[in-house]
This record gives sequence, structure tokens and C-alpha cells, in this order.
Amino acid sequence: MEKYLYFRTQATLADDDDSAQSACWPLSALVGMHPTSDTALTLFFNPQIRNQSDAQDGNVVNNDSVVLTVGTNDHKDAMTALVKRFNKIRGMNDVDESFIVVADDLTNNTKYCVSEVTACGAITIAAALS
Repeated sequence: MEKYLYFRTQATLADDDDSAQSACWPLSALVGMHPTSDTALTLFFNPQIRNQSDAQDGNVVNNDSVVLTVGTNDHKDAMTALVKRFNKIRGMNDVDESFIVVADDLTNNTKYCVSEVTACGAITIAAALS
């Protein structure tokens, strides 16, 4: 059973109405992560719209991304915790673990799958190459 990772940066329930507010990818689409500031860890995914351009576009890959807020310079701890969590759920067949809330900033109901993540930042769905 495929596992899905959910991210939400929108704090207001009524304003969750586009891909910049919340998005979900299969765990198998995660291609990597790295620090992008002292408190930002960016996760990269195979894109939902288009994986790779053709030879005319120079073989450019347009990855989707999600920025997670972590403690100052705590990137390694956050990456370790996320990888351990993802590996744990990868081996489970429990239906309750098929939808994993990685980061949800909904006011009065925030949820993060590991304690090292404290907020969800920008969610970027790359546009299709033309």
C-alpha cells in the first residue's frame, strides 16, 4: 500500500484552497532534502505536474518542494527523525498509516510527525514546462 505525505501551511481552515496552502505526495516521490537557511529544511519531490522536460528544454527537472521550519541549525536531527519516521511507516500495512501528516499548521490543531519540525513553510508545485 502506497503511503502519502501531507503538508499544510495555511492556519485558517476556510483559506485552504490551493496547492500553496496544502499538498500531498506519495512517499515514493520524495527525492531528497537539505538545509536552505538556519531554520529551514526543504524537502524535494518528483513533481505532480511534470517530471522532466524533453531534450529541447535541456533536460531540466522541475521538482516540487516543501519548506519545513526546524530549530536553528538542527537540520541533521530533523532529517534523521524524518527518515526514521518514513522508514517506519514504509514497512507498515496499517491503513491508518497510509496518510501521514508531516506538518499541519492549522490553528488550534497543529500537528507534526516529528518533534524537530515546528512549522510548514512554502509549498511549491512546479509549473509544467512548455
